Formats: sequence, structure tokens, C-alpha cells
Amino acid sequence: DPDVPVGPIVEALNTHLRAGKIHAFGGSNWTHQRIAEANAYAQEHGLVPFVASSPQFSLVAQIDPPWSGCISIGGPDQAEAQRWYIDNQMAIFAWSSLAGGFLSGGFERDHDGALPEEVAQRARRSYGSDANYERLDRARILATELGVTVPQIALAYALAQPLNLFTIAGGESAEEIAANAAAVAIRLPPTTLEWLNLQRESH
Repeated sequence: DPDVPVGPIVEALNTHLRAGKIHAFGGSNWTHQRIAEANAYAQEHGLVPFVASSPQFSLVAQIDPPWSGCISIGGPDQAEAQRWYIDNQMAIFAWSSLAGGFLSGGFERDHDGALPEEVAQRARRSYGSDANYERLDRARILATELGVTVPQIALAYALAQPLNLFTIAGGESAEEIAANAAAVAIRLPPTTLEWLNLQRESH
């Protein structure tokens, strides 16, 4: 509840920390401003701060949150949040790095492909902008050139950011999970990252 002051939350978490019930703590779907406020409180009172955050981040920019209060730091509109995380190097556990199926390889620009209808509708509503479709098209082109999958390109993009970022992505089978994990071996140069993010015309 963003209306609750951060102080009592930080105090309570430190109580659990001292009791050995937890070893570290962070926030899920907290804005970077609220985390900064919590950590300033911790510093002022000699307490342990948040060490991690879990917002949404992916190659495509969220245009309509999948639920109220959802925090995303992806896309050009979130440059301030990204800069804060870069400057502070706080660990980010980025959920939905495949954008709710939009970057799963089963979502198409003109139809929903292999995704279940409910998943496809949610992906279209949350990420279905012209710019995001262009990012998806470019990810597909690059995947074909490199002999990898669209999800692997999307995860490699996220992991290549100057953020202390760890991706969270679901898989429907052991094979999909193994393929996602293999994305850590893909190295994308800065020019390719810029091309994927529509910042240049060629890669």
C-alpha cells in the first residue's frame, strides 16, 4: 500500500532480520522513488536497507499495466527509473521478461499464433503498440540470423543492460526452461541492442 509510510515497514523488516527469520529483503512492484525513500530511512536510523527490487522489465515497453499498481521500468518512458537502478546497482529480479507471452515466439503481429486466447489478449492489451510490434519483428529477424529463438533474444537483451538485472521468465516444459537459460550465453553488442530498441536503423 503506497499510502503506508515506509518507516514502519523498514522497522518491521529489520525486526525479522535481527530475529533470523529473513536474511535480506526487497520490494516487489515498488517504485524506485519509494525504495529510495525506504533506504534513506534505513540509513538515517542505522537500519539495513532494501537490497533488491522486482519490477517488470523487457525489450518491449508496457503500454497498459496487466493489473492496477503494476510497476514497469522498461521502455524509453522509464529512463529515470533505469538511471536510478544503474547508479545504485540494486539487484533487479525482473518479472515477465518475455512480456506476458508477447516475446514468447508464439505471438504474431497479425494474429495470436500459438498462444492461448486469454494469454494472447492480455499480451496484446499490455504490449500491443506499433513500436513493440517493430521490436518483436526485429527480435525475430535477429533470432533467425543467429540461429536462436525469439525468447532467447529477448532475454539476452534484458541481461545485456547496464543494470544489475536477473530475468524471470516462465516455461511450459523442461525444454523451454533450458532454452531460456541458454540465453545467458548470447552476447549482443551495443549497436544491436540499440537496433532492437528502435534507436538505430541497422545492426
